[in-house]
Amino acid sequence: MPRPAESSILMSHSQRYDEASALALWDEDVLRLGRRADDYRRRLGVEDSLRITRHLNYTNICRYRCRFCRFCRRSHDADAYTHTPDELLEQAAAAVAAGAKVLHIVGGVHPELSYAYYVGLLRVMRQAFPEVHLRAFTATEIIDLAAKRPGSVEAVLAELMDAGLNSLPGGGAEILDENYFARHAPDKPGPDAWLNVHAAAHRLNLSTNATMLFGFRETLLQRTRHLLRLRALQDASLAAGRGAFAAFVPLPWIDAAGKPPGGRAEGFAELKTIAVSRLVLDNFPHVKAFTPLLGRGLAETALHFGADELETPLDNYLITNR
Repeated sequence: MPRPAESSILMSHSQRYDEASALALWDEDVLRLGRRADDYRRRLGVEDSLRITRHLNYTNICRYRCRFCRFCRRSHDADAYTHTPDELLEQAAAAVAAGAKVLHIVGGVHPELSYAYYVGLLRVMRQAFPEVHLRAFTATEIIDLAAKRPGSVEAVLAELMDAGLNSLPGGGAEILDENYFARHAPDKPGPDAWLNVHAAAHRLNLSTNATMLFGFRETLLQRTRHLLRLRALQDASLAAGRGAFAAFVPLPWIDAAGKPPGGRAEGFAELKTIAVSRLVLDNFPHVKAFTPLLGRGLAETALHFGADELETPLDNYLITNR
């Protein structure tokens, strides 16, 4: 979660990158770039940290068919599932007993689950674990809930907050580019819809995360513009003095064999993406290294390339599993 004193520090970055200068960063030597990003992170005064999180996936049934996704199923698939709140509560109880401080609750966009299911799930979790941070439901799921309620996104978020929601995860952003969505996720709510949900959350004083799925057929220009769109929203949210982005989480796309594609195997692209993100997102308090997709060794190395937080799930990370 962002700390009140951080926002004044973040804007002290001496050089704010525009599109051209941010795009040029991708051509720099990865070690030199890493040193610059690490230096900026140190000047922010942000200490390295480890966050133990339990990822709870309530369903893998999804109405969308994004080309980069290997998680979603149709209801008739043999390995499709939808957990009851009691089943998830049992998983959560084991995780909290093992030290989890955050419950990260997301799933597919299920066409048949009722609105009451989501509100009830949060209420059950909050009653059982009053001190645990509940980070739940991506912007894509929130949009679906606003259609099920029906009502505005703000009304849905307010009711979820009343039920126990502490923050929104950053999933579903993919690459915030209309052409990218048109090619790879044509039936899914696009970049503007994702940004609008997070803007609404910030207006309600709700903290959110932001992600970027990189390595699946995007261009460096699209990647750069993704970062700049996030930075612009963060500027507006910080100026309003309410909620804001707490962290940015770069997510490397993993292929069916469980490996990054092609020449990314040595980790240079992952480290460069983290370093560029740290430099461009000068108003974000934290950049996370996500261990399930980076591996523990590369994630720890990322702490010298601008990342300041390792997020390590207690469980198997199911989003990339097939």
